[in-house]
Amino acid sequence: MGYVTYDYYKSIYGEDSMPETDFNRLSWEACRRVDALTLNKLKFAFPTNEDDVEAVRRCVCKLIEIAGQIEAANKRVSEGQGYITDESGALRGKVVSSVSSGSESISYTAKAESGSTLIDAVLSDKAAQERLYRDAVREYLSLVPDSNGVNLLYAGIPYPRRNAPISRPPEDKPVDKPTEPEESEGKENEL
Repeated sequence: MGYVTYDYYKSIYGEDSMPETDFNRLSWEACRRVDALTLNKLKFAFPTNEDDVEAVRRCVCKLIEIAGQIEAANKRVSEGQGYITDESGALRGKVVSSVSSGSESISYTAKAESGSTLIDAVLSDKAAQERLYRDAVREYLSLVPDSNGVNLLYAGIPYPRRNAPISRPPEDKPVDKPTEPEESEGKENEL
């Protein structure tokens, strides 16, 4: 199912972009996301034009990059809470943002700084993350046709197969009208 290789990804984002193990895990998720948003058109009508194939590959790479950045930001936030152990093995506390003495509550700062990125802004909102993924797919695959000439993001029903055989899909075939029984058959039933 993979639409990109690790070597291709490195050629786009550089040698130090992501380890291959992370790429393998995230590329599977990115391909599934593209398949879901294109209604699996890539499975049966992958584009044949070189530019359109490149658009699909770059879209998957962008989704892998976004997923990697979200994971890295989540890791930064989780490491930014509570305590850490420094090089000498000593336990050090994180920045305390508030303390209340009534019920002994302590809060640590885990917010992004003023120079936060888009990834930091969507980190705590799963719906915003999904919009970020959808926007990337829309950016890369808008007006990209599949091998049948149908836009990959087309979601109409039925799927208009332009290179398909002339026969119509079952739902488009005319319904045969029931025939009226002949008069001789009706007379036999009356007796």
